Amino acid sequence: MNKQEQAEKDYMAGMKYKDIAAKYDVSINTVKSWKNRYGWQRGNSKKDASPPKRVHTKPEKGAHKKEDTSDKLTPSQELFCQLVGGKRMPLYRAYMIAYEESEPSVSTAMTNGSKLAKEEKVALRITKISEEAAAKHEWSLDKVIDSLTFLHDEAKADVYQYGIRKANSDAMLNSLDCITNLLHISDEGVKAKAEAEIAEARAKSVDTSFNDEDRTIIVDDMEDDN
Repeated sequence: MNKQEQAEKDYMAGMKYKDIAAKYDVSINTVKSWKNRYGWQRGNSKKDASPPKRVHTKPEKGAHKKEDTSDKLTPSQELFCQLVGGKRMPLYRAYMIAYEESEPSVSTAMTNGSKLAKEEKVALRITKISEEAAAKHEWSLDKVIDSLTFLHDEAKADVYQYGIRKANSDAMLNSLDCITNLLHISDEGVKAKAEAEIAEARAKSVDTSFNDEDRTIIVDDMEDDN
């Protein structure tokens, strides 16, 4: 099933243009173009037919719609899962986008986003989407850790060379946070230890990369300077 066919199913289920656009990373105009081009129609098209029921009704401000006991996700839940599992978006941010109509505050989104992500069917859907994304991009924990470690070390080297700036300090701290989260390290003391271990491992790697000839050249250079 291609992207347009999947989008049509979401449209028929009641998902809005902006939600479909966000889910498939296209513009709202593109979604409207698909609707016109492929003749998407919700419900009975006869003039005397009653209008279709709204799938997503505006809930109480700051709260997501009460979940039913079925395995089927609501459009908002599906969008939340896509943003978290596929886009790797923080829970609170994904919640604010998926439940935009309820206009949740940041604190409400942080609380409800965390609760929603722990619900069984939502958690399973997020895991499935994450696995599909990982398979598509050939991701692995080792590759992610290696890339984040590289970014962390490059940012730290930039700090040493040019001084602390917002860009390089943010890159270093963000990469460190990502590494500790992936390794399930939450305690600040353990986090600091992890950073020290990463730095030590990198230092050992550099030390072992020098051979005797390299050391002789370095010593000669130092003697010449003197």
